[in-house]
Amino acid sequence: MITRGRFQSIFDLAEEIGAWDERPVAPPFADPQVTMSRGSGAQPFFLICSKDTVVIQATGSADAHLRYTGVRHTRMEVGDMVYVPAGVPCRIEPNEESVHLRFKAINPGLEGIAWFCRRCDTEVWRYEFDAEAQPVQQGYLDGCREFNADKSHRTCGGCDTVHPRWTSRDTAGRRSSKLCSSTTRRRRPPEGHPGIVRRP
Repeated sequence: MITRGRFQSIFDLAEEIGAWDERPVAPPFADPQVTMSRGSGAQPFFLICSKDTVVIQATGSADAHLRYTGVRHTRMEVGDMVYVPAGVPCRIEPNEESVHLRFKAINPGLEGIAWFCRRCDTEVWRYEFDAEAQPVQQGYLDGCREFNADKSHRTCGGCDTVHPRWTSRDTAGRRSSKLCSSTTRRRRPPEGHPGIVRRP
């Protein structure tokens, strides 16, 4: 279990962080909250937050890919920050082993994960969940499992390309499964909830 405190070494914390963990590292009362992720392979999905976030490249280098905004790609070196507006899908693709910090609201509301077609760039499918009612890692895991389970979720509506299933090698699948094993039930947005809206 990571100790959340005011002053910590990101290099020490990184040893305890899994790939795309989004693990909270700031004190629980801090606003904004700070989460940490580590990875050397591309994030397997686009992350969507219903409130503005800021991503900081703490170590290594990476490319940030965005959708539904004027800037669709930016290179990130150590110390660089990327502002991600609410509702904008963002996917981080490290060029080497990297650590990222994400600043987000203490009450994050809805979050989602989405996949975009590698051929025509159409949004293929998204999964949204209440990030205040469950660990975000559980939401990521549930979304990936549903993406895998239904071929229609992996089929592009624009060009009919069928996308491959997600595997635990792509992210912290086994670690997340263990972390979230105590979650009693999945929380989806209530029926009729408008969800995260950021589409052209």
